[in-house]
Amino acid sequence: MFMFKEGQKWYRNEEVADSYDQERFTQGGVVLDKKERETLLSLVEPDGKKVLDIATGTGRFARTLSDNGGDVVGIDASREMLRGGEAEYVQGDALRLPFKNKGFDVAVSMRFLHLLEEEQIIGFIEEVARVTKNKFVFESLHPMSLRIFYQWILPQDSHLYSNSLLQKKFDQVDAVMKVKKEEKFAVPYGLYQRLPKDLAEEVSLVDDELVDRHTGPASTVYWELYFE
Repeated sequence: MFMFKEGQKWYRNEEVADSYDQERFTQGGVVLDKKERETLLSLVEPDGKKVLDIATGTGRFARTLSDNGGDVVGIDASREMLRGGEAEYVQGDALRLPFKNKGFDVAVSMRFLHLLEEEQIIGFIEEVARVTKNKFVFESLHPMSLRIFYQWILPQDSHLYSNSLLQKKFDQVDAVMKVKKEEKFAVPYGLYQRLPKDLAEEVSLVDDELVDRHTGPASTVYWELYFE
């Protein structure tokens, strides 16, 4: 099975899995959840498509894609995180996907790339390209953002990768024909999750304005990789 060190151990903890959504997506987390889902749907049109959700976790993005017409399969290394629902769920390795070549129209992966070591990134993209016909949508966490102030206390052993480093990695994957990116969330995820809902809604408005004005690097970058 694919190993991502401390992050894997943390996500495989049954207590973490049982409380994952409740702790993150109540109060201000509800606002964050809505913004993330809307962003994903602005980048992926799932209706009528076969969609792979890599590192699906509890399946909140898989459910969103399924609710909007996608034929969705979610895969995660952690059996404890998989929660079922409208999509089909599989326990498996993101670096050795148990699917046939070009079996999906689109692949997505939210909140996962930061768990990979730098030397794993190219192999991961190549494996996604193997099973995906058209494009891959995912996110990275930017090192030059407010997130760096609390990154060290997180239990998932995560990494922050610059846009330039990731672009160099993508350029080394023969199957990648085009790359697009969009920056979101000047305010990191963690702050939303700790605010009351009303205050988080106000912060969200300011957040959107900061991103629109390109006032400093955003904490999250959404990537679209288009395959041959």
